[in-house]
Amino acid sequence: MRTHVKLTLAATAAAITAAAGVTAGVAAASASPAAGHAAPAASGTEYIQVMSAATEPGAASVIARGVFTTAGQVRLSDARTATITFPGGTVVLSHRSAHGSQRFFPASCLSLVSQSGSYQLVRGTGRYAGISGHGTYQLSLEMVGARVHGQCSSARPPLAQQELLTLSGPARR
Repeated sequence: MRTHVKLTLAATAAAITAAAGVTAGVAAASASPAAGHAAPAASGTEYIQVMSAATEPGAASVIARGVFTTAGQVRLSDARTATITFPGGTVVLSHRSAHGSQRFFPASCLSLVSQSGSYQLVRGTGRYAGISGHGTYQLSLEMVGARVHGQCSSARPPLAQQELLTLSGPARR
C-alpha cells in the first residue's frame, strides 16, 4: 500500500510538471523522500515575497525562491526583527526602513503606504542554520478603513487590507 501511494504522488507530480514543461525525471526526483533533505551550501540571490490580506493581526504567507525554494509563514509587525517559519526551520531577519510615504483619502477612507529599506539575515535554525545574507525590501500596503457615524475610524479593524512585501539580495546557506 505504501509503494502505491509513493507511485501515485510521483505520477501526479510528473503530470503537473509535464504540463508546465518540466521533465518527468525531475518530477520523480522531487517526489522522492531524499528530496526533502538539506542541500549542500549554496549562494546566490534569494527572493522572498510576503502577502497578507488579513485585517486582524496574524500570520502572513511567505514564498522564498533562489538559493532555496519553500513556503512558510511570518507574523507581520512593527518590530525590527521577524522570524519566518519554514518547514524544517526558521530564518530570523532584521530590517531598517530608508524611505516611505503615506497617502490618505478621507472621502473613501483609503490609505496607501509605501516603504523601502534594507534587511539582514540574522540567523537560522534547522535546515537554515548558518544562513547569512542581506538585501533590500519594498513594502506596499493598501487599506480601506471602517466608518463610524460616517467618519473614518481607526478604532475598528479595516474593511479590507492588502499587504505585499518583497525582499531580494545575496544569501548563503
